[in-house]
Order: sequence, then structure tokens, then C-alpha cells
Amino acid sequence: MTMAQSIQTEVAVVGAGLVGMTAAIALAQLHRPVVLIDAKAAMTATTPEWDARVYALTEHTIAWLTAIGVWAHVDITRIQAIDAMQLWGHDSESALTLNAEDAHLMHMGCIIENQNLMVACWQALLATEVPMQTAACVKMVQSTDCAWLSLSNGATVQAQLILAADGAQSWVRQQAHVNTRLVPFDQIAIVANYAAAQAHHAVARQWFDAHETLALLPLPQQLVSMVWALPTARATALLSLAPQALADQVALRSQHLLGDLKPVGQTLSFMLNQQTAQQFIAQRVVFMGDAAHQVHPMAGQGVNLGFKDVIKLCELAIKLNRLQDIGDAGFLRQYERARKLDVLAMNGLTSGLDTLFASQQSSLKQVTRWGMQWLNKSHVVKQYLIQQATL
Repeated sequence: MTMAQSIQTEVAVVGAGLVGMTAAIALAQLHRPVVLIDAKAAMTATTPEWDARVYALTEHTIAWLTAIGVWAHVDITRIQAIDAMQLWGHDSESALTLNAEDAHLMHMGCIIENQNLMVACWQALLATEVPMQTAACVKMVQSTDCAWLSLSNGATVQAQLILAADGAQSWVRQQAHVNTRLVPFDQIAIVANYAAAQAHHAVARQWFDAHETLALLPLPQQLVSMVWALPTARATALLSLAPQALADQVALRSQHLLGDLKPVGQTLSFMLNQQTAQQFIAQRVVFMGDAAHQVHPMAGQGVNLGFKDVIKLCELAIKLNRLQDIGDAGFLRQYERARKLDVLAMNGLTSGLDTLFASQQSSLKQVTRWGMQWLNKSHVVKQYLIQQATL
């Protein structure tokens, strides 16, 4: 009879997605004992097909991924730098254009496929030799001194801190009895990749309208990644179209700026909500990434926010001496205070933009047009906007 494994560690990371893996990597590099737990096996190889799920990474995120050794494993032939952004609002005839060079930057970030970044994280994780338990969590017990996790493979993990990076439906958050504030958008996001007839010139383009956001993001080989957030009824109708018919609708909505579009790979869709945990911490627990916050994709900051969670926790952990408890309530409150401000600001930004562009008041529409025109002429303000977008 085999004895069940009993593991003691400083940090147990639940969830081997992007946030969970990078947290395990970064903490291990700080010489913090870490165990990574996930019911699913990690993605260890990419496929030739282009992934419909992509991320817009900021320059700050890329610099951090480079520092922790992840970027060295990225397939650079499958990423696309962003040199500029163009934004259209309502029926504006001209776009607000933000160029990286206006803020003395080489790039404003990049577009990368989910599978490319996941595999890079896995390769960097292997280099740290962080132990991984491929099992589901079935029980969690919290105390003033430590926390325990019971796993489906019979193992138990005792840790000073449980880091919950297990997604929007977080099991850890439910076990800790932490509720969420849900703001339903009654929108569906449609995502797909297209081959464009015209070159994208490394420009990320976005169109805003009433409860609607369309983004065409540059990819290598003259491909673009499309993200179209629409009211549920309209999105459902579009999803019933054949792939080429949907591509034609995207080309029409984007003013044919990139010419004809041809589908490359599958079309995906998902419901959009703004979900924020009422607490970012619990006894011996920290919530990160989607377990703590989900924001509207119009901001393009979802995964960057999750990485900022990891960055902040590590910044605070560096200040602890070896005798201090990383799961101490006072330490966790520092983390919560720091991260809540950033997330609340992002929630306010996305809600405010949606309200602004959804307004049917002609006067407000005119103000929006004037505002876009004024911003286009203001070098100082545009430089500030670019700097904020690349953080």
C-alpha cells in the first residue's frame, strides 16, 4: 500500500495558466519554495494553426517576461510588434492615431497567440524545477498558521500561502467564501483570424460604437486578429453566418481599410462580463488574474492586469526577510490595497468608454468627435496616452 504524499511548501499556486505559471516562475527565482497545482496537463507544444485567442502585451509586460526568462522561449516568428494604434468613435471620419515614435518608443507592445505564450511559460517553468501536481483540489482548510489543500491524487499540500490563479470560476475563491461583483454587459465577443488583402503596417485598429467594439490587431504574414464585442442578439446573428460571410461583415464594419478578409482557422465566441472579487485576499489566500478580476476586452488589458498582480506580489515579497511569513495578513493587505486601485481604475475606464460611445445624445456625440479631433492635434496628450497604454 502506497502512502499518500504529504508536501510542505511556502507557496502553493493553484492554476497553471499564464498567471499561475509566471507566478511560480517569478517566486521560484526569489528562492521561495513553490508547488504548482492544476488538474490539466500543461500545454507543452504549439500547433501550426494560428490560435484565434491572442493577447496584446504592453512593453512593460514584455520587459518583465524577459526578466523572468519567459520571453527567451517565445517563437518570435509568430509575434507581431505594434507600431501604432488607430481609434475611431461613432461616425468619425478620421481616426485618432497614436504612433510609438511620438513617445520615443520602438513599439507600443505586441500581439502574441495564447499557445505561443503558454508554451514559452512552460519551458521557463521547467528551468526552475518547480514541482507540479497534476491533480484537482478537493478540499481546502485555512488556519492562522498555514493552509492545507487535499488533492484528487491523494496528496496533501501544506503552505503558508495559497495563490489562487484558477480562473473566473475559481474553486479556491468559492472555498474561501469570497463573493464577486458581476456587471453583465449583455455582449458576446467574436474572435477569429483573417488574411487581409491590404498590409496592416503593424497598426492596431479599433472602432467604437454603441455597446460595440471592433478590433483588428496585426499578426505576422499579413494576418489580423479580429475581436468584435457586440450586443448578444446581434452577435448571435453574425455567428450564424458562414465564415466568409462573417469576414465580409467585418470588412464592411472596418470600412474596408484592409481590403477583403479571408478566414484563417476557427471562429470562437464568449460572453462578456465584468467580474471583480469583493476581496483580493482571504486568510492565507491571494487571488490573481481572472480569479480576482475580469475586464472588458475593449481595454486590451486583461492578461496585463494579471501579470501586474504577480509583479506586485513579488515586489512586496522581496522586501520580506527570510523569517517573515509570506502569508501574514498584514502582508496580504498591502497587496490588496495596491492592486485594487489599478483594477478599479480599469473597470472605470471600460465602463466609462462604453457609456460614452453608447450615448444617443447628439450633443455628446459631437463632443466625442471634437475630442478625437483635438487629441489628434495635441502631441503632449498623445504622448501621455501612449505611455499609459504601454505600462
